[in-house]
Amino acid sequence: MYQAKVSYFFLITFIATIIVSVPVWACTGIRVKALNDSVFFARTMEFATEMQSSIMFVPQDQAWQASAPDGKPGMKWKNTYAYMGPNAFGEEVLIEGVNEKGLYIGGFWFPGEAQYQTVTPAEYSKTLSPADFGNWILGNCATIDDVRKKTATIRIAGVVLEAMGRVPPVHWYVMDSTGRALVIEPVEGGIKITENQIGIFTNSPSFDWHLTNLRNYVNLGKDNVEPGLLGNLEVAPIGQGSGMLGLPGDFTPPSRFVRAAFLANAVDPAKDADGAINLAWNLISNITIPIGAVRAKDKKGAFGYDYTQWATVYDLSRKSVYFRTYYNQDIRVVHLEKLPLNGKKILFIPMCGVKSSYRDMTDQAK
Repeated sequence: MYQAKVSYFFLITFIATIIVSVPVWACTGIRVKALNDSVFFARTMEFATEMQSSIMFVPQDQAWQASAPDGKPGMKWKNTYAYMGPNAFGEEVLIEGVNEKGLYIGGFWFPGEAQYQTVTPAEYSKTLSPADFGNWILGNCATIDDVRKKTATIRIAGVVLEAMGRVPPVHWYVMDSTGRALVIEPVEGGIKITENQIGIFTNSPSFDWHLTNLRNYVNLGKDNVEPGLLGNLEVAPIGQGSGMLGLPGDFTPPSRFVRAAFLANAVDPAKDADGAINLAWNLISNITIPIGAVRAKDKKGAFGYDYTQWATVYDLSRKSVYFRTYYNQDIRVVHLEKLPLNGKKILFIPMCGVKSSYRDMTDQAK
């Protein structure tokens, strides 16, 4: 049974701590498709405070209670579909995940942009908080068309918390097993839904801004540049990779979006699901942030470090999540369909605190 008021307060207090220490949440997502039409999504999760995430598995028919403004209860529902994904600090709050129909949703930080809907007490029965939205979508929707239709029936309200004096800004990437993807953004007091044809997602500014920004990099491509003449002097590229010369390498959201977009669309597609999983890991590895590369001062002058705490790859066809953490680069997997979809309680599978296992190949010397 989900205790929304406790869970939501816990999550937002946690987010507030992050905002005070490091005002950055640097997540990036990349869609990958194989030639056999299987679909995947790779994503990094960056925080400055240890999240201690687990894979949360939610069976069918669990009861949920959302939060509305002023500490009031919001929507009540039972989830039709089973689903799983990373949580935070052992709470029943989903950061991202996939359900038994192959639908994925991920929440991404959206500072300076999010403007949630204003709701009246008469609307509380159809109101969700940002922390409730992922659980509601995965529990009730099977396809992108479902998401569009059902999102039009609900309200997403912001809740001002004393701990931070603001509402946590989030926008969402949603994708089904066909590869169709939507961006859902709370802007100008409404819910804006945009088709995501490129399959890339990150943080602020808004999604349409990122698409416009790609026009600044139309010169980039996978092919090396041919030598040219400057007067009578022939000038040739230095080494390989000149087609991508100028690809942004920093960790700001616009640069990560551009880097992910061009890399994902330059690579040769994988033939099958296993090849696509391998490709997804190679792509997302170009976005990860090591500890110390990004830091910011809090109000007391102390440094906090934003880094990739974990990365995931979702196989939407086989309803599986592959993951690795900063301190354990071994890739592990959880298969949704091997879990008790009609079970009676929520289960947790640890992501963190598990040591790496390095396979000793010394005896393979010949």
